[in-house]
Amino acid sequence: MLVFIHSNQAQENKVFDEKNQAQAFAILSAQYSKDVYLLTQKSYFANNIYDIRKNCDTAIELCQTAIMYADSAFNAAYDTCEYGMIVMLQAKDYQLRTVAGLEKIKSVNDAEWIHSLSEKSMYASANAIVDAYSASLLFEWTEVLDSNMEITDSILIAEGDETSDRELTRLETDEFSYMTVKELYSKRLVEIDNELTLLEEGKNGNNDEKIDMAIAEINMEKLEYLRKMKGSEDRLISVRNDLSEEMLQIVHKDIFTTKKEGFYNKSVPIPTGNKIPDGLIFKVQIGFFKSQLDPAHFDGIFPLSSQKVDDTYYRYEAGNFSNYNDAKEAQKAVIDKGYSDSFVIAYFNGEKISIHEALKKRE
Repeated sequence: MLVFIHSNQAQENKVFDEKNQAQAFAILSAQYSKDVYLLTQKSYFANNIYDIRKNCDTAIELCQTAIMYADSAFNAAYDTCEYGMIVMLQAKDYQLRTVAGLEKIKSVNDAEWIHSLSEKSMYASANAIVDAYSASLLFEWTEVLDSNMEITDSILIAEGDETSDRELTRLETDEFSYMTVKELYSKRLVEIDNELTLLEEGKNGNNDEKIDMAIAEINMEKLEYLRKMKGSEDRLISVRNDLSEEMLQIVHKDIFTTKKEGFYNKSVPIPTGNKIPDGLIFKVQIGFFKSQLDPAHFDGIFPLSSQKVDDTYYRYEAGNFSNYNDAKEAQKAVIDKGYSDSFVIAYFNGEKISIHEALKKRE
C-alpha cells in the first residue's frame, strides 16, 4: 500500500494508485505546490528579510519537486487526456513563475519590491495548486503505461499498518481535490474583498480614475472567482452524493469517522433504503425515529444510512464493519458524540439478525 509521508501527511490520504500514475503524480505536484503556497504566504506577511529569504530557499526546493511531479504526470498521461495534459502544463508554468519570483527575492534588498514579488509568488503557487488538482480530476483511469517508472521521495510502502489494505477510491480523491480547490477560491475571494475595501477607503470620497480602474479590474476578477467557486461547489455536491452511496458498499473500519462535519446536508442527503453488502456486516444503530431527521442532527458521523421499518419508522445506522469489536469501538465514538442510546446491530446477506446469531456465525 502506498501512502504520502511528506508535510501533507496530516491529510492521512493514501491517494497513490499504480493504475493511474498520471493522476497520482498530479496530486503530488499539487500537494507540494500547497506547501510552497503556505511558505510564500508566510513570506508575504513577514517583515524580516532574513526570514523571507530563508523561506525562499525551502520554497524553491519544494517547487522544484512539484515541477518534477508535474513533468511525471504529463509523461504518464501520454495521450489519454489531452485537456488534462494542457492543464498540467499550466500548473507547471505557474510553478516556474513561482520559482522565478523566489529567485528574484533572493537577489534584491528593496522591501517594497520583495513584498510585491512575494505576493506574485503566492498567487502563482495558488494557481499551480488549482491547476494541478484540476488536471488530476481530468486524467482517466488507465493501465500503467510505463512499468519502469519509479515513484520515490514522498511515497513509500507502509508496513504494519492495520488499514494499509484499502486504497482511496477515485471519488474520495476527487472530493479531496474539489475541497482543496474550493478552499483556495474562498481564500482568494476574502483577499479580494479586503483589497476592494482598502481601495474604497483610499478614495476617501474623491474621484480617482486610477483607483476606479483598479476597482473595476478587481471586481472582474471577483466575478471570475465566483463563477469558478460555483462550478467547484456543484461538482463537489455531485461527487459527495456518489461517494455517500459508494462508501456504504465498502466494508472497512477506516471509512468510519465522527469528524466529517458538513458532509450531509439538503444537497447531499443521508441515503435511505440502500443495499446492505453481502456477508456478515456489523453497524452502529444511532437511533430509531418516526420521521427523517435533518442531516445536521448527526453532523460529523460518516458513513450514514437510514432504513425504513414497517413503513413508519427510520433506523439510522453508521459504518460497515467486518467484526464486532471494530463496531463496538465505533459505538463508543458515537456515544461520545452524544448518542448514548446507540448500539451495535448485525446483518447477514442484507437481513438483520441478532448479535448472538452474528457472533455464532463468526465462530
